[in-house]
Amino acid sequence: MVAALSCESYRTRDIDVHIKARAPEKGNFTPNYITIPVGETVKMLIRNVDTVAHGFAIPELKVDAGEIKAGHNATVEVRAEEAGEYEFYCTVWCGEFHLQMRDMTETIE
Repeated sequence: MVAALSCESYRTRDIDVHIKARAPEKGNFTPNYITIPVGETVKMLIRNVDTVAHGFAIPELKVDAGEIKAGHNATVEVRAEEAGEYEFYCTVWCGEFHLQMRDMTETIE
């Protein structure tokens, strides 16, 4: 068990933001609000901890992780050149509450 935890820690050492994706009735995205510095590239790991596929996108920042199958992960890099708030959401139909899988990221200077 210790070896598995050590390996996971090493594998994710360069990740700046960890996001869990779940259907809205199970918790939605966690965290549901992300702050990133303007002008810096931030590496995000999106973990689908659900039993259905999800997606992840921040269209205004040209970020799209595509489909993330149940139990799988995706990594994206995000860079914002201007301060503001940008919506992120699930891009794969994941159930009757799919349209509620929307949250915000804020960029700060």
